[in-house]
Amino acid sequence: MGRGACFMGEGEEVDEVHDNVAFCPTCEQEIGHIILRTKERGKGLDHLVQCAVCNGIHTIELRPTKATDVRFTLSEGGDSRQMVIEVDIDEQFTIGEEFEYDDAVWEITRLEMPNATSSKQASANGVKMVWATRRDLIMVRLTFTDGEYSFSDRIICEPNQQFKCGSIFVHNGERWRIRALHSGRGRTLHGSMKAQTIRRIFLHLPPNIEEAKEKRIRERGRWRGQEFQGREDHQQKVREANIRRQYRKKEE
Repeated sequence: MGRGACFMGEGEEVDEVHDNVAFCPTCEQEIGHIILRTKERGKGLDHLVQCAVCNGIHTIELRPTKATDVRFTLSEGGDSRQMVIEVDIDEQFTIGEEFEYDDAVWEITRLEMPNATSSKQASANGVKMVWATRRDLIMVRLTFTDGEYSFSDRIICEPNQQFKCGSIFVHNGERWRIRALHSGRGRTLHGSMKAQTIRRIFLHLPPNIEEAKEKRIRERGRWRGQEFQGREDHQQKVREANIRRQYRKKEE
């Protein structure tokens, strides 16, 4: 079989011979060729070609690579699925290598060998299981709380998407406020995180207009003239404190 063959498709012009690059056994290098004739051989092709430099004529045989089935474990967020994927039998897998499958991009994270050990590199016919994680999109888990009622859901987003505590998040047409972000090391009520570092997002319903007004009143309740829950008790404590202060002054 010729090395490095790259041939034009049917109907293309042949005057750009350098597009048909193949190994010439006479020149002993990759040279542009002219395709003289093509024959089908089983599932492959035989190209009769002529070197553009030495004019030597030789045949390049193109045959489909044999395939083999390889077991994969594909992880997406917290979910994993096992499946069998057909690959070329001479395929080499390497830790950190990325590949496309099922309209997604995956990164190889572990190569499990038949003796239960792991390897940094393995061949398709030598590996027992290929473990891979999705890299173009990830799944983020959500927990929503409305009073005593809670439910969970999940979203698919880009790994670098930012989520911030206290911000409004719209889910299925409803507005929620991000209460906390949980990473693998703990929960935080402040700051922001990228989706790829988040284990779960906790969300509560934001206060309505009336609740927001009551909250502002409570926060500003020490102002004179403001109405707020517990105002009378607070005023009584202030009066008692003033009486004690005046009594101490008289004793002095």
